[in-house]
Amino acid sequence: MSNRPKRRTEEPTPSGDFVFNPSDLELRFSRNLLTVLDGYRIQRTYDLGFIDKAVGKGEVPRSFIKQWPTIRNLLHRLAAIGPDLPGVESSMNRKQYLSFASMATLTIVAPMILLTWVFKWDFLIGYIVPLTVLAIGLVLINWLVSAWVNRSVAWTIYNYVEANPNLVETERAQLKIWVQTLIDHIERLMRKTGADPDKFPTKFFNDDYRGIEVLKVPAGLRKHYTVRFKVAGPD
Repeated sequence: MSNRPKRRTEEPTPSGDFVFNPSDLELRFSRNLLTVLDGYRIQRTYDLGFIDKAVGKGEVPRSFIKQWPTIRNLLHRLAAIGPDLPGVESSMNRKQYLSFASMATLTIVAPMILLTWVFKWDFLIGYIVPLTVLAIGLVLINWLVSAWVNRSVAWTIYNYVEANPNLVETERAQLKIWVQTLIDHIERLMRKTGADPDKFPTKFFNDDYRGIEVLKVPAGLRKHYTVRFKVAGPD
């Protein structure tokens, strides 16, 4: 049994007393965090697991570990809006059922193909062919249905939030401040290290910030802006 002490869980800071300070964050993590926070402004809810993992392993500065519970609390409040809306939970459940069916069929077919090839069990061929066709069909259907459900759910949440702007007004305003703080921090890092902004195009979902230049706008299947950071001369 390990005697390694457990990392103390930080408590969220009351939102009115919280000031986001990313000054100790490195460039790559700052850009990833920026995309997450900006996405949540339009209810594009990312999996926060990569941040929780970095925090849990101590791979980010202590200053950010202290701040993360407060940031995560706000993001969770926004993410919690979706499941309570009519039709959202049932749509997600249907998607999960179909995903399970496709994976289960693949799990059955793969060993059968292996056994037939290794042990020359030709009598399985009559089962393998239809099951393989079924598995491939379910995978394709699952991919199409998942894309449709995700889009449908996203629009349901978006339309609801747009119809009730006061519901998330405070959270969105706070996120905009945090994203702007990250942009300023990234620009300082780039000036300090001499990094070329052209080598760090970044995904944004909003373009109402200072210090960025839009390179590509949403079009077709691309639902985001591609921007570069405006980096002035060295400090």
